[in-house]
Amino acid sequence: MNQDIENVESPETDKLPTGLKVLTILTFIGCGLGAIYTLCIPMLNDFFMKYLNEQLSSGKDLTAKQIASMEQAKGMIEMSQQHMIPLMVVGGIGIVLCFVGALWMRKLKKDGFWLYVAGELAPIIGVGFILGFDFYTSVGNIVSAVIPVVFVLLYSAQRKHLTR
Repeated sequence: MNQDIENVESPETDKLPTGLKVLTILTFIGCGLGAIYTLCIPMLNDFFMKYLNEQLSSGKDLTAKQIASMEQAKGMIEMSQQHMIPLMVVGGIGIVLCFVGALWMRKLKKDGFWLYVAGELAPIIGVGFILGFDFYTSVGNIVSAVIPVVFVLLYSAQRKHLTR
């Protein structure tokens, strides 16, 4: 008799669409990786700064373009070291908002979408204000801004399933 009760779906139980399920799982993975990256920013900055200093002082024949690129990278690393706490706070807030937004969307809550959007866009805008929007001139940094926008667009396509 218990099996009969368990097999009966209540009218409140909505099945999570596959697209939304996949996006939220990817979001949880991204939040985990983002948290690890955010916590490791100080160590990564130190590592890359040592690497750049070694390359510049190695005596290797570097072109003027390579030297200029390395000096520009050093400038960005130094600036991020100066603003470490705000960068980590903005990153942490974004991660929490994305995670909670994805959790709510798994429960088919409409407000989860807006939390998620805030969590994706706040770090892009925050980093732009902290480090300057010219931060988004390198290919890697452009990609780091485009991926969240793509995910927002993918979630937008799933908004029709958010019923609560």
